[in-house]
Amino acid sequence: MTLSVTSNPVPVATPVVGYKANQTPNVAVEARTEVQQKTAPNPVPEAVKVNINTSPLVSSTDLASKISDLNEALVSRNQAVAFSVDSGTGKDIVSVTNKTTGELIRQMPTIEALKSMQNIDHMMGLIFNKEV
Repeated sequence: MTLSVTSNPVPVATPVVGYKANQTPNVAVEARTEVQQKTAPNPVPEAVKVNINTSPLVSSTDLASKISDLNEALVSRNQAVAFSVDSGTGKDIVSVTNKTTGELIRQMPTIEALKSMQNIDHMMGLIFNKEV
């Protein structure tokens, strides 16, 4: 059994959109206006100005006096507070220790957090270190 398909194509009129049927479009004028629209520069917004207070909130003498007050308050609990800077990350460290045993009670940020910060810095250097 053989199937055969026959079709009778009907021509379809394609309408011209935006023009009358007897009018031809002016391609040169349309092309020129299209190029002018594409090459017009976008206005650049003005930069937002932000006032940043660069003066510290607490003076260094006030900070030193507050640290000594804190250490005096911790003497009754036999604890001491020490402030330092981590050499690997450059982050400030606050550590609370037992005065008699020297045992570290608490450190902020923790040793693990400092190691992870240092590892992230190292990984960023490996990922984005590209010789040009």
